[in-house]
Amino acid sequence: MKVIICIDDDCGMLFNKRRQSRDSKLIEDINALTDKLYITSFSEKLFKDAKYSVTVNDSMLDIAGKDDFCFVEDRDISPYENKIDKIIIYKWNRRYPSDFKFTFDLKRAGFSLASAYEFEGTSHEKITREVFEK
Repeated sequence: MKVIICIDDDCGMLFNKRRQSRDSKLIEDINALTDKLYITSFSEKLFKDAKYSVTVNDSMLDIAGKDDFCFVEDRDISPYENKIDKIIIYKWNRRYPSDFKFTFDLKRAGFSLASAYEFEGTSHEKITREVFEK
């Protein structure tokens, strides 16, 4: 399974049960990665205009297969460590207030940085995409 996550410089993902930020260029970049995406109902409005298969299921991490992409905003991926072979992290390159953080230990789980790419977003001067693989 491939997991896609967005974090700030302090590994923050959510603040007061809301996403910290959103960016249409980031969504376009995700669209270029896959033609099928699993999301939760929390993320549904971000992908309402997707021109490919989007499966909305709050148990997506349980049902996704080996080659499936899951966009994760509001949950810990640690219980699924053995199912995950790739983690794509988008970094906002800013610090936002957060009360829910990405705490998955990439190194301990055997992931290493395979590639990094920077692009200009619509709301951020720089967004960094890092791909980690086992």
